[in-house]
Amino acid sequence: MKFLAQIFVMLFILVLISGCYSMEKKYNYGNPYLPSPAFEEGEEQFEEGEPFWIIDKTGHYFFSLPSKLVLWNWKMENHEISEETKEYMKRYIKENNLRDVKVRFNQYAPISEWKRLSKNENISGLARYTVGIFSLLSYTFLPERLLAGILGGDHYNSFTNTINIYSDSIPVVIHEAGHAKDFSLRKNRTAYAMAYAVPLVGTLYHEARASNDAFAYFAEKEDRKQLEDAYDLLTPAYSTYVGGSIGDLVLKPITSLTVIPGHMYGRYKKRSIDEQLRARKKIGNVK
Repeated sequence: MKFLAQIFVMLFILVLISGCYSMEKKYNYGNPYLPSPAFEEGEEQFEEGEPFWIIDKTGHYFFSLPSKLVLWNWKMENHEISEETKEYMKRYIKENNLRDVKVRFNQYAPISEWKRLSKNENISGLARYTVGIFSLLSYTFLPERLLAGILGGDHYNSFTNTINIYSDSIPVVIHEAGHAKDFSLRKNRTAYAMAYAVPLVGTLYHEARASNDAFAYFAEKEDRKQLEDAYDLLTPAYSTYVGGSIGDLVLKPITSLTVIPGHMYGRYKKRSIDEQLRARKKIGNVK
């Protein structure tokens, strides 16, 4: 018990340090370093899977329950994305010049994803045809269109430059788009993609950057509602990454405990949103 208490305290500190965000930061819109895989003729950048009642409802009411319980949000992996969420994502993609990233709303498209893997020359062939293949084997044979929540979920695949969305949550989709933006700014995307696989350090750095970008974007838009939702979702979600990394290295049950300090810190920070926005606006006027 003493060991678990020490781990819990360490996790709480990590969440505060790594997941902390200051709204005084200026938001920087994206300017991709290199183009990614081109779309095929007639292919749309944004696609949505055809409704499939049995699969979508089974995913929503059964397989996604772990995510819903951990993050305490019924919209996690609900497989029904609203027009408001889709439009928010499209605006973010356009404003950050992410012209080549593919966005799939609740879609299972393995053939198309294998084609994108072969075309993505911004990631080395060695990385694509090793780690990249493993990521697509999982996508192909363990489809998140059904299993998201238990196996996988909303995510960005750097090897195909594709964002896969299953949740009707604006903070979640902007967080995933933040990953795409983060990768688009890298000259050496292969090294950055491989670093993401490094336990604890690599994962936490990438996730922190994506979440911080989401907070900064909402602050730039002065969208108080999305800031509140982001503190409710992204902060505890980040703490699960901390736990996942440490749990893989130390003890698996730790993962389920780490969401607690995340929820606590997120709700604490949510109380000062108005104060943070006023401070941000004041500094902006001074500059």
